[in-house]
Amino acid sequence: MNNPSEQALSWSFNYPNAVTIIRVVLTIPIVWLVCLGGMEERLLAAVLLTFAWATDGLDGFLARRLGQSSLAGALFDLTADRIIMTPTLILSIIGGFWVGTAGLMPFNPFPYAVIVIIADLTVIIGVLMFLWKRRSRDIEFPAPTQIARISYSVQMPTLILGVLGAGPPWLLAAFMYAAIIITIAAFYSYFSKAAYVFFS
Repeated sequence: MNNPSEQALSWSFNYPNAVTIIRVVLTIPIVWLVCLGGMEERLLAAVLLTFAWATDGLDGFLARRLGQSSLAGALFDLTADRIIMTPTLILSIIGGFWVGTAGLMPFNPFPYAVIVIIADLTVIIGVLMFLWKRRSRDIEFPAPTQIARISYSVQMPTLILGVLGAGPPWLLAAFMYAAIIITIAAFYSYFSKAAYVFFS
């Protein structure tokens, strides 16, 4: 994508954005299935989460391949990831899906959940502040750092394992600790890069 500060903030319905829309819409059945909480529903929710995760890079690939990259599309894609993850994580905690790792993490699962949710909310707030400030002046969109991009590929399988409730508890705990570490590192790297969106 070209320098976002040189792009108009206009949204168009195209193949990349259609993929992102599909991913966001998947949040509705995922949340519904997690609320139902049965094993069959949790399995189906995990399948849909896996699909959402597997197609994460498809919209960006199509945008580059078809020459349809846009600032609005990049912001939509960034926000979509958080829309999929945050409500699912919160509802899975309410549903008691993470009890299997009790004893393997202090105050389970809150060290993991709080860090991931704070990072997600910071991204969403950052996008909203960027859009607000761009109304009155030219401001460059801070593209995610490489580690921030990678972090989603650790956070999502952790969430999928938690929702699914399958496998040994130590494996899920290991993913949770890995998600904590990479989320903190990603938060620091991206926030350091994007601090001007919040404070300028």
